[in-house]
Amino acid sequence: MKLTIKEIAKLSGVSVTTVSQIMNNKGGRFSEKTRNKVLKVIEENDYAPNYFASNIILKKSKTIGVIAPSGSEQFTSGILQVLRDKLQENGYYLIICESDHQQAREMDLLKKLNQLGVEAIVFFTANQYSSEVIKQGRYLKTPILFVDRGLNQGYYGSILVEEEIGACKAIEWLIRRGNQKIAILTEDATTYHLNERFLGYKRALKEANLPFLVELVQKVPLTIEGGYHGTTQLIHSQPDVSAIFCVDDMVALGCYQAIYDMEKQLYRDIDMVGFDGGAMTELVRPKIRSVKQPLEQFGAILSEKIKKVILYPNERITDVMLDTVFED
Repeated sequence: MKLTIKEIAKLSGVSVTTVSQIMNNKGGRFSEKTRNKVLKVIEENDYAPNYFASNIILKKSKTIGVIAPSGSEQFTSGILQVLRDKLQENGYYLIICESDHQQAREMDLLKKLNQLGVEAIVFFTANQYSSEVIKQGRYLKTPILFVDRGLNQGYYGSILVEEEIGACKAIEWLIRRGNQKIAILTEDATTYHLNERFLGYKRALKEANLPFLVELVQKVPLTIEGGYHGTTQLIHSQPDVSAIFCVDDMVALGCYQAIYDMEKQLYRDIDMVGFDGGAMTELVRPKIRSVKQPLEQFGAILSEKIKKVILYPNERITDVMLDTVFED
């Protein structure tokens, strides 16, 4: 049974104030004997203070809330791994909540995280929010840092990625490999709008004097299942397709599985590239070539922004633009 601070004080024969000050390293005025007596009782009873009660008093929770559609998304998980490690170096911890892109759930999570007293919220969203909900960068009194491809006008600035050039380089690589009929598995617009990746695809075709064909555009959910079914439908309707550009690595993983189930060999019978460059694409063999997002750099910049926002919540932060990389 967990003891209370009052019970620790009673067992030590001192006041609650004395226990509290010793626990918070403010017991310099007490004798060594008193300090040791209190610390011994704490150690023997494996006492830990009520974390959230302490937060209410100190108004410093050392926690950062995260609202993400899913922790399994490669883009999201890659950033969160870096963010977690960077923030833990400064004694901060993440509380991660999944929203599945549902705006009603996002609103509920904003409310819950604010009630928990997190010091800031990192908000991965594909939904738009009015100034009535997020006013001057805050939900109520909690600073909000959007990760949303610039969809919302973030008070604390957006971290943007130059996606069109990366997509263009990937298609150029497919063309150099002799592919003339290159299809694209793109988003169905139920969640994110990945316009820059689509523009990069069209730009590369135009620069190579290859026609843009509507029948080579397959719109799918940004999931493994979406990639699998989209690839199957595409190959059945367009059997002479020689390469596929997947605008998301989860889609690429589904595409990879469909190619395998159709008894085709990747990079021999058909070429494919993905987009994001997460860890999962490196695990399969042959590995999936992918446009790599600067996930580590993104997470590091985001962690610095969080620390700045906590210290200076009224200061605006400018946007940052990062580059993608495609290694041919």
